[in-house]
Amino acid sequence: MLTHVLFWVLYIVSEYFANLVHMYPGENAHFLWATLLSLPMLMAATYFLALFVVPRYLVPNKWFWFLLWALVVAVFVFYSRIRWQELVNFLRSDQYYPVPVNKMLKNIIRDYSIIALAVCIYIIGDYRRKQKLNEELIKAKAEAEIKLLKGQLHPHFLFNSLNNIYSLALSKSDLTADSILKLTELLDYLVYRASLDSVPLAKEVQLLENYLGLEQLRYGEKLQISSDIEVQNDAIHVTPLILLPFAENCFKHGGVGQNGVFQVDIYLHSDHQQLLFKMSNSKKKGKAPQHASGGLGLPNIQKRLNLLYPGRHQLLISNTEEQYRVELSIKF
Repeated sequence: MLTHVLFWVLYIVSEYFANLVHMYPGENAHFLWATLLSLPMLMAATYFLALFVVPRYLVPNKWFWFLLWALVVAVFVFYSRIRWQELVNFLRSDQYYPVPVNKMLKNIIRDYSIIALAVCIYIIGDYRRKQKLNEELIKAKAEAEIKLLKGQLHPHFLFNSLNNIYSLALSKSDLTADSILKLTELLDYLVYRASLDSVPLAKEVQLLENYLGLEQLRYGEKLQISSDIEVQNDAIHVTPLILLPFAENCFKHGGVGQNGVFQVDIYLHSDHQQLLFKMSNSKKKGKAPQHASGGLGLPNIQKRLNLLYPGRHQLLISNTEEQYRVELSIKF
């Protein structure tokens, strides 16, 4: 409302100063009164175009009807401006006489310009409001989808971890208690950190190491883990649970290789500009390559990466008979 009032006040002020040099002494009040008298005609034409014609005909691209209504409004303004001037002259001199069109042409063109400017401002404002609404809807949809994906990941991870501990319990392993302790640390992360928008990268690395420790207890000496991890900037934050799904898939697709060892290699380097993460594992001899995006964890993380780091990440997956490998890079 304030914007509308301000626009028309500026119109009256600009009209006054534009015509100030042409006024005779003592005509100031009369000119302002005459300008206010023409204001309802301009406002009616402007709001009719902005609130009725534009939404119904311009927005849906009904150009014929939009141009037709614009022409009707132009004729209305043309006729009203001439009749308005005749009324002003009558009130001034108590005599009625017709006003030639050529003497009013400048005023009519100015009226058209004011109406066109007001309608353009309305269209731009309406576009910005719709754009902001669309951005809010997209953001809300992305946030809802991310929460859904996190909700899918938690039970998936917990199911896998409990299966690992169950295997140890069946074999009456002395490592069962240590496995439960490590799972407790992992669940602590899931409960208190996974719901955050971002976490320190160092915490994600710690989660990854705890999970690998749990798998080490499960496989024992058959599992050999080689890691090269360096986080140069402790202030770097990432979305939670961004590395764990790759570790889960590593053990899903992996196994003891031809040398009798289950080999897992991890490379993670991060500075203030980007994160580079690589993880590979050996596979059982004679095991056919599965689809690289199989299971829940990997499609989940691919969707989250697309939502959270659009155009700023690259994920490469290689799945051969002997090795499963992922490479992830994220630009901060």
